[in-house]
Amino acid sequence: MIVKDNKLSVSELLTRAVELKPDREALYDLQERLTYKQFHERVEKLVANLLELGVKKGDRVGVCLPNWNETPIIFFAVAKVGAIVVPFNPNYRQNEIEYIIENSRPKLLFVCEKVEKNVGLEKLTSNVEVIAVRFEHECTISFDSMLVTSGNHPSNTLPEIDVDNDIFCILYTSGTTGVPKGVMLPHRSIVQSGNTLAASLRCTTDDVFIVPAPLFHIFGIACNLMASVASQAKLLLQEKFQPEQTLQLIEQEKVTIHQGVPTMFVMELNLPNFDQYNLSTLRTGMVGAAPCPPDTIKAIREKMGLNLLISFGISETGTVTITDYEEEEINYLETVGKAIDGVELKIVNEHREILPLGEVGEIACKSAGVMKGYYGMEEQTKKVFDEDGWYYTGDLGSLDEKGYLRFIGRKKEMIIRGGFNIYPQEIEGVLAKHPKVLECAVVGYPNEVLGELVCAVIKLKKGESCTPDEIKEYVKTYIASYKVPSEVVFVEEFPVTASGKIQKGKLKEEMLNLLR
Repeated sequence: MIVKDNKLSVSELLTRAVELKPDREALYDLQERLTYKQFHERVEKLVANLLELGVKKGDRVGVCLPNWNETPIIFFAVAKVGAIVVPFNPNYRQNEIEYIIENSRPKLLFVCEKVEKNVGLEKLTSNVEVIAVRFEHECTISFDSMLVTSGNHPSNTLPEIDVDNDIFCILYTSGTTGVPKGVMLPHRSIVQSGNTLAASLRCTTDDVFIVPAPLFHIFGIACNLMASVASQAKLLLQEKFQPEQTLQLIEQEKVTIHQGVPTMFVMELNLPNFDQYNLSTLRTGMVGAAPCPPDTIKAIREKMGLNLLISFGISETGTVTITDYEEEEINYLETVGKAIDGVELKIVNEHREILPLGEVGEIACKSAGVMKGYYGMEEQTKKVFDEDGWYYTGDLGSLDEKGYLRFIGRKKEMIIRGGFNIYPQEIEGVLAKHPKVLECAVVGYPNEVLGELVCAVIKLKKGESCTPDEIKEYVKTYIASYKVPSEVVFVEEFPVTASGKIQKGKLKEEMLNLLR
């Protein structure tokens, strides 16, 4: 049964799941299996400890962990006491972690041993109470010891949650355009995204989600964890994405829902022994976080038997659009779907004036799911909102007469060559069809005469070889000559985020240094 009530808080979403399916397996992180009842019992024990440690409504609680069962247990416990989850990547280095701690000033910080190795806990414990998960350290509280308590706490000690205004989490952006910004998302945003995905994917309690996306990312939290709990389904957590392990687990655990970024699916499809795995239980899933080329969408649907839905959303907005479960091919190949219930969309020019249907401009949206702002950054928040509550995404797109959104790319990634606007995603779509290309990205670089030129960065399939001229000649047959890359660079690997998305900002820096 799908919980469709967007007025539930995050902790109420779990409470409802426990009431409906207490004995259904909820979590499996390859170490331990927990039913919804056991999941909830551990949350309650942790709630009692958080209250004992003085955690109160509005306090921030850092969570620097991989995809372990402890991670969602902490998320739901923190939500229940009205505090705010601040999840971030355990692979971060010292300056990254110190920045987030300095900016968010958490009351508690849950860490794994990798943080001790990367940073050293003595530095951290001088600023915040640290809880060690799956390891012991003299400067910390043991997470295991926190679960020994009975878990009883007076109900009147728990605050009421205003789902539209109380913040569930602060997600730090990757910081490709400056210092990371803490995106403040209310309970409503996270629950609404989870419910929307669960309904769109037609989830039931019999479904099994596999989650290679990290739970410190909006895709992992909202589109996987919350969608699974909303459906009372099973959540299979991968500590780290490994394509072959993913296929093994799909077969072993009879996974029905597989979601990921395009890179993940591409790596799976290109495994030499892909055909050896039985993926017949796969039913549906969503691709998100980055544009997915049409040929990749077709390959996923045909070779994996996956009724793949396409969606658009960013950390600041939650889910904005999605294609239907039963959708015309042209719509799931060329668009990212229509606005979900409760979301308004418009396309605007540089003056934030509405553009006619079909014209490309900046995507703006308005809904109860949009962030409340950037934590401690009032000026940056004002720049992306107007006085009527519209959020301006910085992404380019167009709307058709039926309300379908076509995603064009990031506004800041647009290349202007001799006065002509060039959208990298269009060229990437052409390159992705080349039989030798595994992955690609297009960036601009400066030119004294034309302003900017196009650089195509390509990772070839294993065992393939190619020349820049071969790529240029291929592209010429599909698009206008001014869009053809002036430079073609072959790489072994791309710089990627923890969720597997190519870091265009970092890639552009690398290309600028190379092409000087």
